[in-house]
Amino acid sequence: MRERFDCYIGIDWSGAKGRYSGIALAECIDESGPRLIVPEGSRWTRSTVADYLGQRIARGERLLAGFDFAFGFPWIEGEGYLAKRVPHITDAFALWELIEQASDEAPDFHAGPLVTHEAFAPSYWVSGKQKPDWRNDKRRTETACGEATSTYPETVFKLIGAKQVGKAALAGIRTLRAIRRAAPAQVAVWPFEDADKPTVLAEIYPTLFRRQALGSTTKIKDRATLDTALTALESAPAAGAPERLTDHEGDALISAAGLRWLDRAGKLFTLPEEAEPQARREGWIVGV
Repeated sequence: MRERFDCYIGIDWSGAKGRYSGIALAECIDESGPRLIVPEGSRWTRSTVADYLGQRIARGERLLAGFDFAFGFPWIEGEGYLAKRVPHITDAFALWELIEQASDEAPDFHAGPLVTHEAFAPSYWVSGKQKPDWRNDKRRTETACGEATSTYPETVFKLIGAKQVGKAALAGIRTLRAIRRAAPAQVAVWPFEDADKPTVLAEIYPTLFRRQALGSTTKIKDRATLDTALTALESAPAAGAPERLTDHEGDALISAAGLRWLDRAGKLFTLPEEAEPQARREGWIVGV
């Protein structure tokens, strides 16, 4: 099957504040293996990622960009988002607007101020021991992905501990919103919108690609392991990758190849029929 995109981009993400180095980008073009995309400065930031993608979108490229963070919040039947506190918010893009407002224009798409906002604060575990009334609500895709990979994806509402994902999701949502607003006619965010525009932004879980390619969730930290995984994903070896890789580089490289592999197999934008209504409100990880 011919791919529908010119380029497949895997993005390993960070929701950190201040000076951070956790973002990595890689791309697959044509029949070539994945290659790391080098930032113009010393490191990628959320702002430079948005600018970089915006420039490529403006050139008319057909891009599939996969981001490693949750695109939405759990939607609970009878409660909606955030345990009935925002009954007027009934779709993901309205939720994004609320997140933007509550983030109080924090720089570099950080969302720190949000966790003290009256609509959001009760849902978050931010410090100390778990409170008795804290709810470990998860999106349906996180549960399905955990079953598929034998892992334990965390809830977006846990902002404590080494495996937390909530800060990355909040900062990521702000970034996605900016990319989409800059080019609404060219950009679709799946599955909140049909994937029928030149550029599609989609949620990824690199562990899923590692599990599919290697039968393991272990991080890819060297060129030899990466190339073994790429062979399983029917990809040429990585182009110019160093012998030693950071966790972030390994995840970006395997994700770029994994996205192209899913597209060739016709499995990119598919939802389980019974999960579709909830996925349209919460988001869905491609390949699950």
